[in-house]
Amino acid sequence: MLRHHRGLGQETGDLIDLRNIAKAEARQMSSSIRIFPGWSDFLGAAENHWGMEMTMPSWLDEVHNTKSGRTFIFGSGPSLTSQLPLLGAMKDEETWTVNRMAHWKDLPFIPVHHVIAEPGPVIDWGRGINDLYAFPGALNHISIHWTPVTAPNWLWCPKAPDDIQMRWEGFYGLGDSLPPLPTGWASPLTLAQLACWIGFTEVYFLGIDTTQVGQAWDPAQGRTQQERNIRSILECFDRGRTDMEHAGRTMVDCTPGGLVNKEGVLPYAELGDVLGA
Repeated sequence: MLRHHRGLGQETGDLIDLRNIAKAEARQMSSSIRIFPGWSDFLGAAENHWGMEMTMPSWLDEVHNTKSGRTFIFGSGPSLTSQLPLLGAMKDEETWTVNRMAHWKDLPFIPVHHVIAEPGPVIDWGRGINDLYAFPGALNHISIHWTPVTAPNWLWCPKAPDDIQMRWEGFYGLGDSLPPLPTGWASPLTLAQLACWIGFTEVYFLGIDTTQVGQAWDPAQGRTQQERNIRSILECFDRGRTDMEHAGRTMVDCTPGGLVNKEGVLPYAELGDVLGA
């Protein structure tokens, strides 16, 4: 595993600390998005940002290919409760959590990156983030959203309209240009494109149970905020794996009993084996 970074923000060990960049972006954010009339009929292509008029935030260029090696991306599925004895080792890894993960008080580490990739948490026209979706202890906070997010200490990564889906358009972040990110219909998969843009070559997913019920903090009754389109999620994961393989990178699921690996979409690996535990 190669873990290296120099010169961005304030260093904490060998982990990317984007807080200084986030503060600067919040002051300087002048990007805007205008969608051409009739965008639902003409969405353009990746090279013209899917028909959206915009300037990508400068911080994305600054972090491009600054890392390599492996990273762990967490959903919030109840399978995580069965992996608690191993999750303490995540404090030494590059980790990403999503959405309401701070609800799970048993999580034995603080993530490096906390991401929201759905519209509900973004409030006050991008000037704020719903507290339920914050993870105050995380090193970096990133919102993947259609329009600019200027909330203090949050970075904005543009997202394409939901008509732009990974299963049809592909998995981005593997080359030298980055359009607004296509949706993977699952926040961990959508943000995986950003992780690859930063340079990670091995992506391991945890907690992507891909069901309609259950969260790590409420395995019995917790529900997702919106009904999931399971078929779309599986098709997006399949396209993501294919594009990663063509780029010489790997995408692996470490979710015990998760639908993505049970359906054969991603290969499964025991987390203990990955960690050498």
